[in-house]
Amino acid sequence: MSTGIALSRPMVRQNLRLYAGAFVALCFGVVLIGGAVTMTGAVDATAGRAGVTPAQRAQLEGLASMFGTMSAIAVFLAMFVVASTFAFVVAARRRELGLLRLVGATPRQVRRTVLGESLVVAGLATVAGCVLTTVAAPVLVAAVRRFGVTDLRLDLPDPWLAWAVSLPCGAGVALVGSWRASKRASRVPPLAALQEATLERRRPGFWQVVVGTTCLVGVAASAAVAHAMDPLFALLTAILLPEVAVTGLVCFGAVLFPALAGRLATPFVRPDVTARLARDQLRTSARTPASIAAPILAISAIAGSLILAIGFTADWTTAIDRELLKAPLVVETGGDPSVAARLSSADGLAAVDPHVTVDVGLGAEGEREPVEVVDVGVARRVRGLRAVRGDLGRLGRDGVAVTETYATDSGVGLGDRLRIRRAGGVVRPRVVAVVPEAPDLYAEVLVPRALLGDAARAAVPDVVFVVPRPGTDVTAIVAGTPARVLAADDWLDAVDDRTRAANEVGLWVLLGPAGLYAGIAIVNAVLMGSTQRRRQLRTVALLGATRRQRRRTAMWEAGLVGVAALAVGGVVTAYVGWLVRSAIVRQVPDAALTVPWLPLAAVLAVCLGLTLVAAAVGARGERDQP
Repeated sequence: MSTGIALSRPMVRQNLRLYAGAFVALCFGVVLIGGAVTMTGAVDATAGRAGVTPAQRAQLEGLASMFGTMSAIAVFLAMFVVASTFAFVVAARRRELGLLRLVGATPRQVRRTVLGESLVVAGLATVAGCVLTTVAAPVLVAAVRRFGVTDLRLDLPDPWLAWAVSLPCGAGVALVGSWRASKRASRVPPLAALQEATLERRRPGFWQVVVGTTCLVGVAASAAVAHAMDPLFALLTAILLPEVAVTGLVCFGAVLFPALAGRLATPFVRPDVTARLARDQLRTSARTPASIAAPILAISAIAGSLILAIGFTADWTTAIDRELLKAPLVVETGGDPSVAARLSSADGLAAVDPHVTVDVGLGAEGEREPVEVVDVGVARRVRGLRAVRGDLGRLGRDGVAVTETYATDSGVGLGDRLRIRRAGGVVRPRVVAVVPEAPDLYAEVLVPRALLGDAARAAVPDVVFVVPRPGTDVTAIVAGTPARVLAADDWLDAVDDRTRAANEVGLWVLLGPAGLYAGIAIVNAVLMGSTQRRRQLRTVALLGATRRQRRRTAMWEAGLVGVAALAVGGVVTAYVGWLVRSAIVRQVPDAALTVPWLPLAAVLAVCLGLTLVAAAVGARGERDQP
């Protein structure tokens, strides 16, 4: 065994406080990844269970999509936080690594030592994380049902599934995170062992400049195509773009965050000497502010962008519904088949347009999905149904229509044949029209009644759109049934409320575990930073600073870095929100603008609050310094 590897275990024991932070970051990163894998496996296991209805299967497919997105966010955050943590550990041990060089260790041996230490920590952290994932799995599944994400009781997958994914992911994240840190460690000169103070280098390395510039240029380039972006594509962009922006900004974090935090301190330096001291410390630091800012920037940018984008998307769908819907009344049938029959046979109604869906097997795999049975002539007058490509007049036994989103997602376009498995066998009608997206008004696939026959006649509509003639009392027509008669605007408001409530649940699924992990990472980074400040605090104490002043300085330093990171995260959030809003306004100029201030303020308050609390705890730990 080489000298570098042999030193790894005693070096971890010697730097236990620093590596405890790396252990916590990686352990909970593995829990985050394992939790996402467990939930995805639970959805797959439940979908294969006998007795699952088509509606429940569609619900499970939506959950699978959400958990897939959650997995991507989990891996990004884990890699991001762990890499930042290991880089911080190496920076905090500069003198120690210089001492190794001074006694004869080669750069290669130093690098192997750091990688060996990372492997020791990674082995312990990944096993601990997998055990915690197994213990927490039943709680996660129960929480999903408890908070109304699904009404199904999800089946737990085998524990080995989470272990099989989390173990290599945890080890890989640790190695990726420590690889660059080990290269930096190998370049520490022997002279560093003799230096009492070190001015940290802020200039980013070559690859940092390349990666950071590429990411930021890519983010800026998205502004050039904002005017031509589809709203649904903009929503997808809002999920991916913040990660790219955060990666680019953190590459320049050693320059950006100390400078910005120092600027923010300017108004406070005259009345408060501790603010001045914090500003001066930030001006001479690089790694500590960047490490504290990284998780705050990541969660604020990702969470803020998703909150804005999903809120704006709800504005878009509601605006489309209001633009297209022509019927003044909407009748919710309550599942009673007699309601639609009464309305269809009643006098005094100019148009009756039931929203009838039937579950059929779609596509080559024949997955059960709902298609809507429409009367094109009535739907045009009542729901504003129109074609953006093709001709709705050709809708018949050999012709169906699909929405733009379905055409994009499935790859089935105008003129292609769509495979439909129905009770009488398989048919392959041609797509004769593509219609705009309006998920509350009609389904993604529209078929004529003749195509489905008895299944269409037996289906019960959930709502019926009604155009009454003057003086007709629709409420009297459906009296004695569970039906509700609503004005179109009231029905649209109710649908919008339900959509936003479902969006809130979806945000909890997407951001809840990631937010919890980010909170742990924020506290962890601040506490590690307080360990790094020990030498500085001793020097300040010798110059006459009181314990209270030292604590206030630590609070100022962490608070300024936190505010700087939140400000940059706010800029990313505003930019992504502008992209989504531009795509929406291009399609629906009169769409309302609803900014969810409360969730955004909650993200800001929690991040800043955790930063200050962790700084206060870390500062109290220094109360016995001479």
